[in-house]
Amino acid sequence: MTPTTRIDLQVTGKDLAERCLVLRCYVPQIAAEAAEEILRQTPEYAESPDPRYQEVVRWSTEWTIDHFMALMINPDLPSTDILRFWRDLGFGEACEGRGLVPLQTSLRVGAGVAIRRLTEEADLLGMDTSAQTMAQIADALFTYHNRLTASAAEGHAEASEDTANRFQIGRRRLVDLLVSEDPPTAKIAELAQAIRWPIPKAVGAIALDRLPGERGPLPPDVLVGFHLPEPCLIVPDPEGPGRRASLEAMLQGAVGAIGPAVAVPEAAKSLRWARQALTLVRDRVLPGEGPVFVTDHLAMLMLMQDPDLAARAVERRLAPLLQSRRSGRVALAETLIACFECRFNATEVAQRLHMHPQTIRYRVRKLQDLFGEQLNDPSRHLELHMLLHLWLATARENEAGAIS
Repeated sequence: MTPTTRIDLQVTGKDLAERCLVLRCYVPQIAAEAAEEILRQTPEYAESPDPRYQEVVRWSTEWTIDHFMALMINPDLPSTDILRFWRDLGFGEACEGRGLVPLQTSLRVGAGVAIRRLTEEADLLGMDTSAQTMAQIADALFTYHNRLTASAAEGHAEASEDTANRFQIGRRRLVDLLVSEDPPTAKIAELAQAIRWPIPKAVGAIALDRLPGERGPLPPDVLVGFHLPEPCLIVPDPEGPGRRASLEAMLQGAVGAIGPAVAVPEAAKSLRWARQALTLVRDRVLPGEGPVFVTDHLAMLMLMQDPDLAARAVERRLAPLLQSRRSGRVALAETLIACFECRFNATEVAQRLHMHPQTIRYRVRKLQDLFGEQLNDPSRHLELHMLLHLWLATARENEAGAIS
């Protein structure tokens, strides 16, 4: 920290200080408008899953603008706390794996809104807003902006120089690269070598809806993307021997979807499929008990690429079932799925559903009455099988179903 804890704005004149004393009462509303504009222009903060980011932006914006007005009123006011705060912000940004651009953007945007709104309020109050007066305020604001930016840069540099922080920053940079489209393999190798991450033959991405409240340390070969707007993990060889059980244990208490194994430069594809599956979990199309493995639900993901089209297919192809008595729809759908999978062998279907074969034969006759020749056409079975699974995903909780 620079020994000097004062920010010399180099302003003179009693009249200007008196005007700022009057205008200071407008700081809360000006800061609120500035904070909203900052969040609009800095998605790193606005889209963060941690709501504290937005809250920090709001109160820090008000404090920063208010301290500027206080300095305009009393140039001898010390700035120790505000300089330390912006230094800590820079330190934190480095630890989060971000550069200084979001902080610089927030300062620039906040200053722009502040000077515009202060001018408007001064005009409404009949104050002097001549070019000379506003130039003096703008120059002071520029000086203030530079000092805060310099403090943030000091904190950022200190964090980046620390070995442990450099290691964490390196891991986050590698995650950012892996989840981007078409990352250069040479850059992947460079970042992996810097953090001593052994590049596996295949990786899978895990999309997380929420993080477990308490979790132990993750294996060192797992890359953590908790800093992203949508948190994720990158894990090596998710489909290897014994990996399913170990991943389930690792994700205990978390809601997530595990993408298919892909080549390392294609990690973004695995993450995209995992996030699509997670969306279906949220919509209750896929089960949400424990982590979902995308490879278990490939047909459902393909079918749900266009939910509106899928809904129309359900409405059209399953119309005979949907027009039957509501109380028996689910049982008939489950029976028909089992029939497709057991080649209409009533004994096998009965064993699977833990029912008497005679009950199954009765249901099959009912299904034949409903669907007619469709059940005798093997080319229709795959389509009906997939659509029945899709409809049942929501119908078990509500027989009307979100799609039906």
